[in-house]
Amino acid sequence: MKRIICIGECSLNIVIGPDGRTFGSMPGGRVVNAAAILAHDDFEVIMASEASADPVGDIVADYLNNNGVKLDSLDRYTDGRTPLNVFTSPDAESAPTALTRYCKYPDDGFDIVWPRVDEGDIVLFGGHYAIDARTRVRLQRFLSHCAERKAILIYLPGFMPQQEPRITRVMPAILENLEAANVVVARNVDLKLIFGIDNTESAYHDHIDFYCRSLISVDAANERISYYTGKEMSSVDIPAATCRTMLWNSGAIAGAVASIASQGLTDADLEGPSAEVREKILGAAARSANDAAAQLSQKWQFIN
Repeated sequence: MKRIICIGECSLNIVIGPDGRTFGSMPGGRVVNAAAILAHDDFEVIMASEASADPVGDIVADYLNNNGVKLDSLDRYTDGRTPLNVFTSPDAESAPTALTRYCKYPDDGFDIVWPRVDEGDIVLFGGHYAIDARTRVRLQRFLSHCAERKAILIYLPGFMPQQEPRITRVMPAILENLEAANVVVARNVDLKLIFGIDNTESAYHDHIDFYCRSLISVDAANERISYYTGKEMSSVDIPAATCRTMLWNSGAIAGAVASIASQGLTDADLEGPSAEVREKILGAAARSANDAAAQLSQKWQFIN
């Protein structure tokens, strides 16, 4: 089985209710949680990222390590703080509606010892790390190396508006990432933020298809996961209760990555995947999203 290299921000999420009481906390970031799910399911996963040598960083690192993620490429910097995302929610059953972010990265960071990459390995990358000027140059070099080694690159576009309020500043980097990727996995809210289009099909045909033929759309608003490739589209419905949880998106990503790895797909296979391949990927994504949502209450660290 090939390795899965995950590149994304390590952070801690805290959810607070309207009365000021904390519902709970959990490591944040789609990439971090997808890495934990994949490693827990016995895939060889390497986290290439950074976290401060502070208590918050320890929580995230322990979470990854306890799930079996290899941390040889996790840089523990000392000049800064691990990001903390504080969400507010109207009640325990509703999705968070507002975010306050606390973060202090070193100016000259991202000093990662990159792992070895072999043909067929999967590289999952995205979020703000993939567009931030502080990390972009080193990451771009590594992605180019991965492409030369014939790894499969899976890109997760999207970022918090608090991280980059002006899309024009980062659009060139987003387009470069789309061109490098073999598969794009995107939430409908991310596509709207980036392209200003509230229609996934239009976003794919107008902005993504030219760069990358495979788009997996994780659409909470319409309760479905879809696979777009060329003029073809396959989709699978997901329960409304699943997409209201914080982990379901990471579960869907992990399921799609696991299916690509298990099927032994190549970059050529992902240029125009058959209906059978698409259905296997979507089925695995839906099952994993549902499992992640069901397990959320067990992983949630409630604070009374």
